Amino acid sequence: MRSHEDTPQSSTQNTVELLSFDIREQLPGWSFTLDVPQITENILRNNPILFYLESENSCLKLPLNNPAMGYKVNVYKNVGKVYVTFKSIKDGVSNFYVPTWHLKKLKVLIIKSDDSRVNGNWETGSNTSMIHKNLKKSGININDYEDVLGYVSNIASIDFKGHFIAKMPTKKSLGSLSSKSKEHTLCHSA
Repeated sequence: MRSHEDTPQSSTQNTVELLSFDIREQLPGWSFTLDVPQITENILRNNPILFYLESENSCLKLPLNNPAMGYKVNVYKNVGKVYVTFKSIKDGVSNFYVPTWHLKKLKVLIIKSDDSRVNGNWETGSNTSMIHKNLKKSGININDYEDVLGYVSNIASIDFKGHFIAKMPTKKSLGSLSSKSKEHTLCHSA
């Protein structure tokens, strides 16, 4: 078994790195954190990254409001990390504890392409970014994971990095760190 961090980094142009994280061991909860070493400083500055939560029936694009369940989800990314929080729609501040049965996976799409149809700034909003405009013009719904994956797979190769299990973080003792507490929180599943 290899650690998630041992996955080789791809330097190929026009690729979409696809990662899948089983988050069921971190639920129920109002937030979770994942180690994603593929998100480098360069990736954060230059590449769109999409996040989808997989539920029983669909993949929900983040960030999102889910009025049927009464929560909203925000995603925050940093070098090597992804943070996901769930808040109550009622006030937008209270933590919402997602039931274990509701969500299964977080899917991450890191788009590495020089193609004008897929580059752009995902953070500028759906009406202003080039990729959002091109998806809309092409009849693609950005909220539909399968539509987006199909669209980008016609432009760039899909580089599936693997399915990982997001383990519940272990509490560290106040003393010195043992080798067990230095273990990776994510492990590659067979």
